Amino acid sequence: MKVNRKHVLAEIAVSGLWDLRNLRIRYLYILLLLLFTAAGNSVAYAQQVLSLTGKVVDASTNKPLAGVKIEDQQSKVLGVSDVKGMFYIKAKEGENVVLTMLGFEKYYYTVRKDSLNITLQLEPSTRSIDEVVVTALDIKREQKALGYSVTTLKTEELTETLPNNWTEALSGKVAGLNLVRSNAGPTGSNSIILRGESNLTGSNEALIVVDGVIINGGSGRRVGGSAAYQDETVVDYGTNVEDINPEDIEEVTVLKGPGAAALYGSRGANGAIIITTKTGKKKEKGIGVNFSSNNSMATINRMPDLQYEYGQGDMVDYYSYGSTEDGANTGGTSKAYGAKFDGQYFYQYDPALQARGTERTLWRPYTEGFNAFFETARTSTNSISVDGGTDKTTARFSYTNVQNSWIVPNTGYRRNTVSMSVNSTPSKYIKVTAKMDYTNKSSDNLPGGGYNNQTIMYGYIFWQPNGDVRWLRDYWKKGLENVEQNTPLSTGRDNPYLIAYEMLNTQDRNALTGNVAATFTLRKNLEVTVRTAIDQAADTRSQRRPFDTYNFPKGMYREQNVISREVNSDVMVKYNTQVGENVKINASVGGAMLRNSYNRVSMSADSLLYPGVFTFANAASTIVTSPYKAKYAINSVYGLIAGDYKGFAFLDFTLRNDWSSLLATPTSTKNVSYFYSIGQW
Repeated sequence: MKVNRKHVLAEIAVSGLWDLRNLRIRYLYILLLLLFTAAGNSVAYAQQVLSLTGKVVDASTNKPLAGVKIEDQQSKVLGVSDVKGMFYIKAKEGENVVLTMLGFEKYYYTVRKDSLNITLQLEPSTRSIDEVVVTALDIKREQKALGYSVTTLKTEELTETLPNNWTEALSGKVAGLNLVRSNAGPTGSNSIILRGESNLTGSNEALIVVDGVIINGGSGRRVGGSAAYQDETVVDYGTNVEDINPEDIEEVTVLKGPGAAALYGSRGANGAIIITTKTGKKKEKGIGVNFSSNNSMATINRMPDLQYEYGQGDMVDYYSYGSTEDGANTGGTSKAYGAKFDGQYFYQYDPALQARGTERTLWRPYTEGFNAFFETARTSTNSISVDGGTDKTTARFSYTNVQNSWIVPNTGYRRNTVSMSVNSTPSKYIKVTAKMDYTNKSSDNLPGGGYNNQTIMYGYIFWQPNGDVRWLRDYWKKGLENVEQNTPLSTGRDNPYLIAYEMLNTQDRNALTGNVAATFTLRKNLEVTVRTAIDQAADTRSQRRPFDTYNFPKGMYREQNVISREVNSDVMVKYNTQVGENVKINASVGGAMLRNSYNRVSMSADSLLYPGVFTFANAASTIVTSPYKAKYAINSVYGLIAGDYKGFAFLDFTLRNDWSSLLATPTSTKNVSYFYSIGQW
């Protein structure tokens, strides 16, 4: 065969050139890949999350600062310093974080790789040193003249987000303030503790005062117990404190320690939260109308980590729902030490039949577990206010509606609040103020809490990894509705859907708080204030339990009617004078009367004749009635003398004497008086 040499050489040359080009392309591709990898590593390095530890101190005293909030650029809270000023956060390298605390300037810090065991100094703020704040008994004073710690929060800080309980907005904003949460549902109450607990036997809660009205929270006393297998579960119905409408709050002043709230007597020993609500403002033309709407959603933050490697059983290597040819029944135990999930087939529960399936099915875990029971909580808050006035009279009216559905199905509440305030100055010698708040809160069902087999979370800890909680949605056995509940895979625990939809805890509360005050100016430096205030609530509650519950096999129906009332009236004289050029003296003296009453009537029918009928006419046994009444009275005199030397040296003396009926005996009213005084500078 004759070969064209030139043609072959040409082909070899072209082929070699193509291979060379391919080789160059490959090298270029590899080089680009290395460059992108290096760039990616550089980006990843730049965004590396670092652990930042350190301490925050007061730049003027070098003392540690507790409660300093650390946020990122999106205002997400990364951490809060502890009582020793120590903090630990995680942030990206190069990210700017801001440290904030009331009374101090903001501090900005850029996170670096060497940010370990650093000390950050916050400079005290001097911008509000001459600020006037509201103190005990609505006495306004300059903040610099106070010998105790005062923190003031404005309405914007409370309404950025609207939690179910407005006191949640105080968390992280006030140094030394701790919220003890009941975690018992959407109306669960919070205890506000200032500077730690100091009482081992009594209350450690701060006193709550709204426009001079002491909120006693008496109607919020709980129903039920918390121990396992008690006859009833705890239901936290909340108190008047939680019903305060945050949309109506102008500012909140936190008075810490007994010295701050001494004028309130022993009730103020744990400090006080002074709430000032909004009032009408003068308008040049027309009236002011404001509308706000807030909608929020919430899900469960975290759940316990559970194992999904082994199923229901007690140290056995098989599973059988009921006795079968595979072995004895293993479907009744609360333990999960059974067969390993390894592709086997066993006779299991069939939710369609509400019984054992006719065929073996795959032995597998349901990793969503009990979490599938819970829902997304939703809260909608809509508020409208109208205000206006003239030189002599201003007024404000507001209405707020709250609708809540909680994470437990068929639970939530509704709340409607109407507020009105009027300020009038008919002459330069007289000023009259009146405020009223009416709240109606109702719920068709509130969740139970505590450790009890009638609570949702009690069933959570005993649910089996081989079961889907949604199998329990048909909570009555077919053909036995209202008579026998469906509880597969467990014994001694009620069906969670039965708890949510049939074991109801209802509430309908009507609360009224208000005050009327008149101030008479007798001289330029002398005025007298007379006022009276009321805090009253009427609360109707019920608990119903259907047939076949663990604690009430024949059902149950109970009602409580609770009425609490507290009336405070006082007269206060204020006098101020100046001695020479350098000394100012302010004095306030007064007397007060407190009358508190609490009435509760409970009725119980702990077995019923017919299922599904919840009335006392359906009681199968004697109806038990338990009335309870309590009341007490306190009469007081008090005085406050404050001295000011050149605006930088201050001296206070507070004195108070109470006569309390709580110290009286059936035969004697002696030794009912107690006196105390506090001096500070």
